[in-house]
Amino acid sequence: MAALSAALFTAAGQKSGTLDLPEELFGGRSNQQLLYLAVKEYLDNQRQGTASTKGANEVSGGGKKPFQQKGTGRARQGSNRASIMVGGYVAHGPHPRDYSWDLPRGMRKQAVKAALADSHKHGKVSVIESIAASGKTKEMVSLLKTMDAAGQRVLCLDQKPEAALIRSARNIPGLVIKAARETNVYDLLLAGRVIITRNGLQALKETIGS
Repeated sequence: MAALSAALFTAAGQKSGTLDLPEELFGGRSNQQLLYLAVKEYLDNQRQGTASTKGANEVSGGGKKPFQQKGTGRARQGSNRASIMVGGYVAHGPHPRDYSWDLPRGMRKQAVKAALADSHKHGKVSVIESIAASGKTKEMVSLLKTMDAAGQRVLCLDQKPEAALIRSARNIPGLVIKAARETNVYDLLLAGRVIITRNGLQALKETIGS
């Protein structure tokens, strides 16, 4: 079996060759059901669950009948608090709730591996020696242009992104900077390009490689 490899770039963004990738990270098979569960977990955990309506015991009013029992041609109504009345309570309406849930740790690790393998299969993975950022956006824009990644949705993984690196990327649409250990399936599948530093690659091996 041929070794898995990705394009290797210098810190200046110039292509310098290729680098063999760890088989245990990028050599797995795509598991659509597992990827679906991982994405569903991520999106469910982002939901705030703050939608709320008033139930029958929370609506004020009532007492006098809103209109007389007979002679109006309308159905009888005993209270303006009823759910069919304007301003009444909402029957079976939503209330604040927690949508979050946890995928088992082993399944989450396997899902990330499957997403990494999928990214490599589609030619999205590149490795860069390091990224030295001073906090200026124009430097990061220049780096992406040199790597032919400008205008794409880019996921950049580093061992521990410095504050200057994060600051230089926050005004660039589509660019996401994350620590390797925080990698998730949603970001990997959504990215058009995945750029990993050498240190980030090592962190991935230590985090999910086993």
